[in-house]
Amino acid sequence: MSLEAGAAGAAGAPGAAGSAGAAGAAGAAGAAGAAGAGGTGSVLVSDALVTNREGIVGTWQGKTLAPKWPANLDGVAALEKWEPWVRAATIDVDLLAALRFAVQAAASGGAGASRGSAHLAHVQPGASATAVAPTAIVSIVQPPQQTFEDQLHFLDDYADLREDRAVEIVAQLAPPVGFWGAIVNLHPTRTRWTNELIDTLLRFATSVEMRFKHALDCPRPLAYSPQVQPMILTPGHGSLPSGHATEAFAVARVLEALLPGGAAFRDQLQRQAARVAINRTVAGVHFPIDSAAGRLLGDTLAGYFLARCGVRDAAGNPLAFEARSFDGTKYPAPGGPDFDWREPLDNAADHHNLQTGTARVEAAPLLAWLWGMAAKEWQ
Repeated sequence: MSLEAGAAGAAGAPGAAGSAGAAGAAGAAGAAGAAGAGGTGSVLVSDALVTNREGIVGTWQGKTLAPKWPANLDGVAALEKWEPWVRAATIDVDLLAALRFAVQAAASGGAGASRGSAHLAHVQPGASATAVAPTAIVSIVQPPQQTFEDQLHFLDDYADLREDRAVEIVAQLAPPVGFWGAIVNLHPTRTRWTNELIDTLLRFATSVEMRFKHALDCPRPLAYSPQVQPMILTPGHGSLPSGHATEAFAVARVLEALLPGGAAFRDQLQRQAARVAINRTVAGVHFPIDSAAGRLLGDTLAGYFLARCGVRDAAGNPLAFEARSFDGTKYPAPGGPDFDWREPLDNAADHHNLQTGTARVEAAPLLAWLWGMAAKEWQ
């Protein structure tokens, strides 16, 4: 996940975000071997190919082969022959093109009051802006400054765990593929399509969370007190919502939906997501409320992502997703609460609400193809 693209330099890639990195690591060795032993990728081999062609090509004969020409434009069949980064860029366009982001300013308030809210919606591809109303996905209301000040003591409380969790925290700066793999048995080659699916989800979540972070512009804990003294570099973007929480809970839900009997993995996947999120407070770079907002955002984006993958429910109907909102002005204070990953997301508290109940959107064919390839790996 970038796991918060900015997690100190791991930001190199919302795109490299994730599991594809694991697959890439395995492939890198092979690529290096090819370059060093008669393969492509080195000046030596390129120079040798020049002289080699002169020695073997013979008399020029023009066209002697019949390239396979596509039967239709924009067919999904071509996806399998492209390189992973090409598939990634292609699918990302379809996912992001259907989104609309908007900001709504609040009525004027005093210093430190919430300045308003940010909203993400789905717009049917090809539909005019007036013909089809956007479908709400998720909204976040900026918390007032006092809420963060009331939670500052958690940063001091959780700092006691730094020595115990330091290795975890540093390992989770990059996408924690190894942690998910230890639960569901991911592998760089055996589950390569699942890895690509997760990577796609992480890029999607990173793009959305960064847009919310920019709009809401909530300062990090270090901005409130020099005594926080984070154990890692404070990322160069806003605090709420937590990107680590967003991405970890999104992956937890999608893996559960992908795996046969996925409910058996639910508890461990949710616990893992919560641990990743809480570790960011331990490290000194997030408030508990950041993780609460990230959890809601991640789970909601996962539901939308599954719908765009063309997943169907038990009755065979297109999967509906829950459109939700997180109201930071209603998050309990003072002094709490701490982040609770067990709290129901739908109508269980004033700050967690369904916006419009459930909604359905059309599948994205290219993404649906990738889902199908990943699902076959678990059959």
